[in-house]
Amino acid sequence: MCALALVISSALLAACSSAAHQGSLVPETAHKTTTHSRHYPASHTTTRPSTTAPTLPPPSSSLPPSPTSGPLTTSASVVVPTMPEQMAATEAPDGSVFMVPLTLAVTGAGPQIVWVVDGDGPAAVAEHLPGGANALAADTTNLYVANYLNVTAFNRATGNQSGKWSLPLTNPANTSNDNLEAMAASNGNVLVSLAQGNVVSVYRINPASTAAPQLVAQGSSAAFGPDGSVYYVRPDDHLVAQSASGQVTVGPLLADHPTTGGGGVQYVDTVAGGVVWVDEPASQGLDAAYATYDATTLVPLGNFNSTVQQQIVGTAAGTLTLNGSGPCPQPAGATVTSLCVARLTPTGTTSDPLAVGSAYQLLGPDPVVLTINPANSAMVVQRLQ
Repeated sequence: MCALALVISSALLAACSSAAHQGSLVPETAHKTTTHSRHYPASHTTTRPSTTAPTLPPPSSSLPPSPTSGPLTTSASVVVPTMPEQMAATEAPDGSVFMVPLTLAVTGAGPQIVWVVDGDGPAAVAEHLPGGANALAADTTNLYVANYLNVTAFNRATGNQSGKWSLPLTNPANTSNDNLEAMAASNGNVLVSLAQGNVVSVYRINPASTAAPQLVAQGSSAAFGPDGSVYYVRPDDHLVAQSASGQVTVGPLLADHPTTGGGGVQYVDTVAGGVVWVDEPASQGLDAAYATYDATTLVPLGNFNSTVQQQIVGTAAGTLTLNGSGPCPQPAGATVTSLCVARLTPTGTTSDPLAVGSAYQLLGPDPVVLTINPANSAMVVQRLQ
């Protein structure tokens, strides 16, 4: 399964999930990109905590299996000694969760610490980065860190750099027209999507090669499948699926009638649970209409309305959603709005909601929510079972 890292734009800040995706995040932009609005925590003035946790190699995590039906519960909550600011996060196939403060600038970014939480153990330092980070991804061997200029691989067992590839931004000195959107590691490759103006380009990297990233798809929006496939909206507005081997399936025509308020256009949002989730933000930037398609055939499955902030993630517990529509149980005496994680069907039906407090990103494959502890503004990795 892939470990998707959702990249949060400066408008978002406030997640994720991605992140993704994850996890997840921020107001919808008027131009066609796959960056979607998410809830990030507000800025804090609290003194940054110590970053003296030991650097440890990733253990072989053995998380208990997640139920595929019925209510979910919180199985562990691990505090991470960093402020819950704008974060990029991802989860490896073994359940290790990596996170790093998001860098919005191309240059001038100071060193950053990548934190890792293995299982329900304490947070540890995975890497000290020489510069900034905009997206993370991980497989069983490597942690991948991307910024506007390049993707760098670090061996998870040794922490040593094991590869580096330059990204083909149109103007590395000015990213006002460029946006690093997402990165995923799956099926032995790394996929990266770059929004350049109104065009999203997807590149594939072979971690075993020094060859430059290979352009594999271009369109108005794109998302990655857990098997290394790419789903995108072609320039003629058709939904297209391209498998990891290159096989192409052309699906239905999607809406492309932009309005002055930012509506009228359908975007590929994510791929989860064998379903392609497409959304069309409403003009006011709060609600969205969702359409779902079978990930293999691209046959339509359903339609429903929800929020632009909704995050949808395929996990070992099934397809889950955060920030979806509908109320979430509010604990007695709570002083903050409580969000929830719930199961989600392709027709938009939710079930088994679990209150997760001030959450801002949902990750998979093992269900994880990144939350904020309102008592001390600490960031918490909350595992669900």
